[in-house]
Amino acid sequence: MNLKLRRLVRTASSEQYALFDLDRLDENGDPASVGKVDLHFVQEGVYGTFLIWEEAAKRIARKDLKSLATATLLELCEPMGLPAEYAVELFCPSLDHYELLTNASDEAAGGEA
Repeated sequence: MNLKLRRLVRTASSEQYALFDLDRLDENGDPASVGKVDLHFVQEGVYGTFLIWEEAAKRIARKDLKSLATATLLELCEPMGLPAEYAVELFCPSLDHYELLTNASDEAAGGEA
């Protein structure tokens, strides 16, 4: 997996990233979405959730999935000058029941108006 991160949101104490696999393309010819990371920065370290969609996780050995998550977290956290400690949950949910709930207009949410 050739992982690319795209920051979606940044606040004073948190960040959210979309994860893409540059080695796989979706039906539109774009890098395939493989998950997302939500991080919350506190004085003691970093807390968050690392999601790899089940469909992508099936292609990765469990030990390699943990290594991928750990390497990504180190890349995101070390430059922030934060304590090296983190507690991040690793989930591999299916997209079968995924739904984005929003009250933003289609245009603001990235869809067609």
